[in-house]
Amino acid sequence: MMGWKKTLGAALLSMACVQAWATTLTVTSTPDTTAPGSKISVAVNVADVTDLAAYQFSLNYDNSLLKFTDFSAGGFLGSGGAGTDQFYLSDDPGSISYVIGTIVGEISGVSGGGVLAYFTFETLGMGVSGLTLSDVLLLNSNIGDIATTVTGGSVAIEAPVTPPTGDVPEPASWMLMGVGLVAAGALRRRRVGAATAAPAALV
Repeated sequence: MMGWKKTLGAALLSMACVQAWATTLTVTSTPDTTAPGSKISVAVNVADVTDLAAYQFSLNYDNSLLKFTDFSAGGFLGSGGAGTDQFYLSDDPGSISYVIGTIVGEISGVSGGGVLAYFTFETLGMGVSGLTLSDVLLLNSNIGDIATTVTGGSVAIEAPVTPPTGDVPEPASWMLMGVGLVAAGALRRRRVGAATAAPAALV
């Protein structure tokens, strides 16, 4: 009799654990491969969250490859119709520290998924820069902690590919070749005509 209760209890506990860790934060770069001197947009995305009312994180990167130039708030936190306050506290080399967002006023949090924040970078040298998150904290409208898994990203900076040159003739080269062929054909016709007229002259 107790066996099925233990089994049911274990199943419910397992489901609760899966639900507790369903919320994820991910970092994506657009584009994820580019050349030095380009600009990239980095987004921090949240997925499968319930009742999100506030967030906090720090974004870390390789400052020898990337230069931070701009921050803008994503639209997800305000998707429920409430006002929001979203900002970052400091920009140290290699880290944008304590990016913070909160819903303003007494209102329920938002659920689902979307972009929390965007960051613009200029690419400097060649290599691969990791894009990782630390100091992560998500809160619901009751100021309760939302358990979250975090996945970082990366951007590859490579030398631009130079298309081969000299293999395909330019239009002017084609024109010169055409003129040369016409001239060669005319010269050949003159020689054939002269060879044909010579025996007639000897008669």
